[in-house]
Amino acid sequence: MEPRDIEICIGRMNFSGQEWGDPKGKPLIALHGWLDNAASFAPLAPFLNGVRLIAIDQAGHGRSSHRLDEVDYSIWHYVEDLAEIVDTLELESFSLIGHSMGAIVSVMASAILGDRVEKVILLDGLFPMPRKPEDAPNALATYIQERKSFRKGKPVNRYRSLEHAVRVRCLGQFPVTRDSSALLVERALYQDGDAWTWRTDPRLNLPSPTRFTEDQALAFAEQMSCDAHMLYAKEGYVDALIEPYRERLEHIHFYPMPGSHHFHMDGETQSVADVVNTVMNS
Repeated sequence: MEPRDIEICIGRMNFSGQEWGDPKGKPLIALHGWLDNAASFAPLAPFLNGVRLIAIDQAGHGRSSHRLDEVDYSIWHYVEDLAEIVDTLELESFSLIGHSMGAIVSVMASAILGDRVEKVILLDGLFPMPRKPEDAPNALATYIQERKSFRKGKPVNRYRSLEHAVRVRCLGQFPVTRDSSALLVERALYQDGDAWTWRTDPRLNLPSPTRFTEDQALAFAEQMSCDAHMLYAKEGYVDALIEPYRERLEHIHFYPMPGSHHFHMDGETQSVADVVNTVMNS
């Protein structure tokens, strides 16, 4: 299934993306993870029924705009982006599917947008990673120091070919298959002279200057009023993250999945689609 390329201008930024399915189907906004892009939903799209899947390159990723120099990539800015995107698309109601960072943005948006969000489907991500209050000063100091070093210039990775970049991405922090890597890399790179380099904003690698406390982070998940479902890699890091809070999150339906962090792309695509189709058509 070939996607339709889309462009969404919210005034202060331009967002690119890909869209699949019936333009009059139920709108399902898809938000990818950190350093991925809209193409991460391409394997899933052909298996979905009755939905208009709208995958967005989040700010600084894929082919979307980078943030202005004075604006950082704190998680709440992505939530603000989403709120403006759905307004621009004139969507009175919609559902969300998010992977990793995209899942966190989906939870936070669901908590503040209320009845406009009908259903949320989370893939290996739930609430913002909390930080102990006493760690805040050191975290801010680290951010300021690294941002200072960044302004002096850091080398950008360049590759002699797309295939070289594909092989490197296969072995990233969250490894993926060659086919999945090719999808992500093709959308994330551009040719610069005789080499290929990332479109991705390198500032995405800066540490977060501040984070929510544990109770603040959990409040977003607790205050979702929509139908909520979470699929997670049962051998991954998210399982341990959510285990202490299951009683507080009893309104969320949990589905342990085999595979790695990108199970929706690699190995479990059909199983994920089965859950999405059941949720979206119930």
